[in-house]
Amino acid sequence: MRRRRHLSATSAPFRCEWRPSRWLSCALSGLAVLAAISIVNCDLAPALAWPLGACVLVLGLLQARAESRRPARKLLIPPPPGAPCVDGSPVQRLELLERGPLLVLRWRLGRHRQQLLFWPDTLPRAQRRELRLAVRAHGVSRQPPGVAP
Repeated sequence: MRRRRHLSATSAPFRCEWRPSRWLSCALSGLAVLAAISIVNCDLAPALAWPLGACVLVLGLLQARAESRRPARKLLIPPPPGAPCVDGSPVQRLELLERGPLLVLRWRLGRHRQQLLFWPDTLPRAQRRELRLAVRAHGVSRQPPGVAP
């Protein structure tokens, strides 16, 4: 007869280091090139279309570069009595939105609302599941329900 293992009632904390997505930087660069081409190919006068197209290309590439140079963020979601932390600062109202292959993690830090976008290249499938479970565990109220006497 097999013996059953006793599983712990508490879960392990979720730890993750968010980093900028290479896919996002490539997509922004591609969009900048396509926007410049579409401006040059529209019915604008060439004297206006070429400088405008060059401006759009440069601004789009600068945006892609700025996105790729965002600093890494450390995320810690401990078991429910503990407070979730981003870069060592406790956060409130942690929520996770799933948009197809993208995950958006939102929270409040004081009066400011912040978010992280997880692309498929930044978070493997197993860690995506762990993140979903950790956020759901924090969404469940651990306080006893208030009942009228």
